[in-house]
Amino acid sequence: MPHHTTYSVSNEQLDVVVIDDSKNMQGIIRSMLNAMKVRRVRLFDSTESALHAMLHEPPNLIICEWRAGLVSGHQLLRMVRARFMEPLCYVPVIIITATPTRAIIDKAMTAGANLIVVKPISPSMLQERISWLQRDQRELILGPRGAFEIEGVRESMLAQKERAAAVRKAAAKPLRKPESAPPAAAPQPPSDAPGASDQWQAFLRTKEQLERKAGLRPAEAAPAPNPAVKPAWTALRRG
Repeated sequence: MPHHTTYSVSNEQLDVVVIDDSKNMQGIIRSMLNAMKVRRVRLFDSTESALHAMLHEPPNLIICEWRAGLVSGHQLLRMVRARFMEPLCYVPVIIITATPTRAIIDKAMTAGANLIVVKPISPSMLQERISWLQRDQRELILGPRGAFEIEGVRESMLAQKERAAAVRKAAAKPLRKPESAPPAAAPQPPSDAPGASDQWQAFLRTKEQLERKAGLRPAEAAPAPNPAVKPAWTALRRG
């Protein structure tokens, strides 16, 4: 299968078509390309006028704003990559946009864009992108819908979607809380434990002693003293 039309082509041989509805942006890109000594630069305000000119004289490279004209960059890509547009279907396309959302990137790459450049564009950035295209050896293959695709892009996009779906699934899965152990039952004192009655009696005795000290319980009557035994010699004296 063929390579794209910028592969191994020097700057001095490049014919570049720039599509942007902003005259200011057209002038900026044209100045950058002239500084890179590009052979020919053609400027267009809309994709409609550019498409008519490119059918008659295909360029080596297309630089297109994503929202230029009534026909968007996405629609232009789908028309250019159609098999019946040969040899225009082999021309690489650089999409430029100020809003590089995930949806725009996916649509552009799936439709056959070679590169996406985010505004504002610097001369070094544009030079690096064009130099990369001049070294890009990927071939153009005919896809299932009858349009040419860049080799390996479809597989790469599917892999990215699978990874993104796996990340979303993992983020949506609720974290499993660790199972809590059942609360331990409060220990109950065994009623039939050996020595339980002795402990109860000791408790009652202690309670009585404390109540007596506090004056809540009358003190025990002191035991009556034993009658003194008179000595025998005393009785004898009285007798």
